[in-house]
Amino acid sequence: MNENTIKEIVRKCYLQYLNREPDDAGLKHYVNLMKTNQIDEKALIDTFKDSPEYKINQLTLHYKQIPKIKIEKNDKIFFVDSSNNASFWAQLQVGVWEPETFKIFDIFLDKNHSYIDLGAWIGPTVLYGCQNAKFCYAVEPDPVAFKNLKNNIDLNDQLRYRIKLSDQCITNFSGATYLTPKNKEPGDSMSSIVFEKSSTSCKVEGITFHQFILDNSIKDCNFIKIDIEGGEFTVLPTMQEFLEKEKPTIHLSLHPPLMKNPHGSLKKIYKIISKYNYVYDNKLKNLEKEFILETNNNDKFFDIVVTDKII
Repeated sequence: MNENTIKEIVRKCYLQYLNREPDDAGLKHYVNLMKTNQIDEKALIDTFKDSPEYKINQLTLHYKQIPKIKIEKNDKIFFVDSSNNASFWAQLQVGVWEPETFKIFDIFLDKNHSYIDLGAWIGPTVLYGCQNAKFCYAVEPDPVAFKNLKNNIDLNDQLRYRIKLSDQCITNFSGATYLTPKNKEPGDSMSSIVFEKSSTSCKVEGITFHQFILDNSIKDCNFIKIDIEGGEFTVLPTMQEFLEKEKPTIHLSLHPPLMKNPHGSLKKIYKIISKYNYVYDNKLKNLEKEFILETNNNDKFFDIVVTDKII
């Protein structure tokens, strides 16, 4: 079998099972496997059918044909609306989307304490985390994402009583502020207070973290998830008094490339995490606190866990 014939076989597999043209690296990889007789055409087809991408595509098609989606993750079960983000829910179900996050929630959440979810988006961590925790305060100021979040929560009668939703925007002052999507439309999980105001910005109610705690009479929080697309550099310094007093574990998503001064922004975070005993990466590998100041962090998004709990 000549190379051109093999390339056509591989291309047909991409089109039939992944519904796309092959990328250069993938084409080269599979052609080489077939040329060197490491796999035959049947094994190639089985490889494609067993790939996460194929499974996600098939699940997405299935999800779009049913009124609501049943998600089973580890020992948790919840339901979500099938009319939006079907591909995302398929990625979660297959295990592609942030498996490390669920492990972190399993380790640090407990039934005796509440947790706060800043940047709840459409609810994957909320619907999972509320089953580990006593209660979840879920905050999502993006109006499109909040509508989808509420729809998803409303499909779970057995969980709704453990969740309180807020469409406020946690920031460094209380009053009107503007949330701007990274792309043209809101709801994509990337809306932020750090982007320049534009015609796609939406006016939302800003509130300080301190006032949010007071308004909700939160007295038993031992875990805070923060994923707010650069807003963490504004919000976290305002939380310092609460953090020093209560010492909750923080699951923090950092977005330094979104900032004009990434290294200076990370320095602010370092001052806060230096008050804690341990810092872990998202795979729960122990890190030196000074890691956050390394210059290669300026150009990437990354997660850390800040805690006084040794694991």
